[in-house]
Amino acid sequence: MDGLTSDQRGQLTMFCEVIAEGRAPASARQLLASCNWDVEQALQLHWAAGDDPSSSGSASALGSGEQRNDLGMPLLGGGGSNAGLPNLPNANVPPAQASDARGPAQPRRGFFGRLAHGLVTAVARVGGTIATLLASFFFGQGGQGFGAVTGQQFGRALEASYSAQGQLPNFHAGSFAQALQTARQQLKLLVVYLHSDQARHTQRFCTQVLGNEFVRGMLDENFLLWGGDIARMESHHVAQMIHARQYPCFCVLLPASIDEIRAIGILNGEVEVDQVVALLTSCLDEMETHRSEIQARQSQHVEDRNLREQQDQEFQEALQLDRLRVEAAEAENELVAQAQRLESERLQEEQNLLAKIEAEKRDIESRRRAHAAALEAAGIHAEATARIAMRLPTGQRLDRKFRPDTTLAEVYTWAECCQYLPENQGKGIEIPPRFVLKQAFPSKDLTEMERSVQELQLSGASILLMEIEGPPVAAPTPEISSVPPAATLAQAPADDSEAVAQLTDMGFGADQARKALEATGGDVQKAAEKLLD
Repeated sequence: MDGLTSDQRGQLTMFCEVIAEGRAPASARQLLASCNWDVEQALQLHWAAGDDPSSSGSASALGSGEQRNDLGMPLLGGGGSNAGLPNLPNANVPPAQASDARGPAQPRRGFFGRLAHGLVTAVARVGGTIATLLASFFFGQGGQGFGAVTGQQFGRALEASYSAQGQLPNFHAGSFAQALQTARQQLKLLVVYLHSDQARHTQRFCTQVLGNEFVRGMLDENFLLWGGDIARMESHHVAQMIHARQYPCFCVLLPASIDEIRAIGILNGEVEVDQVVALLTSCLDEMETHRSEIQARQSQHVEDRNLREQQDQEFQEALQLDRLRVEAAEAENELVAQAQRLESERLQEEQNLLAKIEAEKRDIESRRRAHAAALEAAGIHAEATARIAMRLPTGQRLDRKFRPDTTLAEVYTWAECCQYLPENQGKGIEIPPRFVLKQAFPSKDLTEMERSVQELQLSGASILLMEIEGPPVAAPTPEISSVPPAATLAQAPADDSEAVAQLTDMGFGADQARKALEATGGDVQKAAEKLLD
């Protein structure tokens, strides 16, 4: 054991226990070292070799006519101290009888005979090793004999080997992982039996412990039993998980959850019925606690899953709400941006319109000042004998003399630029951009620009300057006045409201019109003349 690590010493101890000391320690150590300390591979090579010159005497007792069970192991015989070793002669039989049982003594071979026997033995060992490796490749770990040994087949193999001494309990039909899942679903404890056909206490455990009627009843009724041969890779992994150090191994597991497996109790090696009954009884006493714990874990698992699903659903709903809010915010921002664009366009149009109006006002002002300068430069002609009085919308009165042959267009020019003439400076006169001149009596629009003052009989007359709607223009254009002609006024009924309306259309205030109508007895023409005077 010198020079070995703790893991190597543990693997050597496990190997020797499995083969029941069927090989000398030095030979076992050498075999494990050649297999890179792989216990399972070393076991396969050991069983494939059949015998070993350095093995103990018990290993050479395997005869060529031995029978094997479904596990691929030799069928075990009856009880006694040699029960763990198949087909060994009875310990009470004398050596001579034992030698007779094995057959007549072999004659001593010469040098060449021993050499030939050694060569044949070496070839047989190499061939057995190759056959074992091929069987492991095609049938899985454990070779052809172990390839299909799982679940119920393991139970049937035990029945075939040990059923003569009593009926065995029922084993779970699936793998270890399936047994764990079934135990969790049925809320039962899982009992694991790890079998080694080479261990010295295996036959006694199978016949006296597992075959015990009370133990069998407890296992079948209250537990889930799973078994496996330690030569199998799956069973070997289970042994490592539960830290099995000696065989047979009897362990009770609590599959608390998918990720947690708890070992409640474990029995190894030489196990008595009382020990198993005590362990199972103790587990039964704690079964309700364990079952409640498992149920609580399952309920907690369900609650956690439901909580996660609810959280996921709430998260998805929150994401949907966030998407809707983002979309609504984007739509609102788009509407705001569109409204801002429209407002900006409107303001721009208003600014353009105001700029246009201001430009037109400046043009009108410039034109009117030019006309005023021209009129001032021309002065009043000596033949200007026709005086025309003009009433503005503000009530202000202006007059000027014109020659009788002066056209109406020249009168419009004077009306347009009169506010810039020197004689009208400082009077606060405002001439609207667009206007029309009207004759009071008979009431009509003066639009015949080519006719003269004499022809229109405007000498000594009073005219009205009326603002009209529309863009400013340089000169008035002929328009049909909404004021009825003088003939219509003469024939109009003396209704006070209509008379007041006619006078207000001429540019007079409503109160002035009523007072004038009262003073003239309701005569519209006389009231207009009174107002003009």
